[in-house]
Amino acid sequence: MMMRENSLLSIIEKTRQEMIELAHLYGYSNPNVVQCSQQLDQLLNTYDRKSVKH
Repeated sequence: MMMRENSLLSIIEKTRQEMIELAHLYGYSNPNVVQCSQQLDQLLNTYDRKSVKH
């Protein structure tokens, strides 16, 4: 696994944890939780695209 992928995985994990914490505090439909979820989706899509190339 390349260094960039490790870094991306680290960012994905941090974003996932942030989303979970926000959801516990504010509920799943809170705009901040939804925004964080969308950011996580984008990161996961990026990771998926990079993984397919290798």
